Amino acid sequence: MSYAHAAATYQRNAVLTASPEKLVKMLYDGAIKNLEKSRIGLAEAKTARSPEVGNALSKAMGIIGELRASLDHAAGGEIAGNLDRLYEFSLDQLSQANLQRTPIGVDNALQVLRTLKEGWDGVVPA
Repeated sequence: MSYAHAAATYQRNAVLTASPEKLVKMLYDGAIKNLEKSRIGLAEAKTARSPEVGNALSKAMGIIGELRASLDHAAGGEIAGNLDRLYEFSLDQLSQANLQRTPIGVDNALQVLRTLKEGWDGVVPA
């Protein structure tokens, strides 16, 4: 079994056995990782329009969209509403970053997601 295959199997099993809270943490980690990748690419003129940057932005936006779609507004009340607005802001910032091909919007979205991830890290054990 190759290393890549073993790593993919491990990751798939980690997702399949994770609690909902751990899944949210994993989603934040994935979004942050892709935002970091896109921020680095957008900072350089020669890579700002690369497919890798576009793919990283797209993945991050997909993850944030899933986080937003999974909000339970009935059970979550005001907190769900606040998270919805933060996700909407982040998606808007990433759309602007994608259009303008500058890292500013990515930096703003990263700030939001890192803060939210810190909150989850404080309540959900590693």
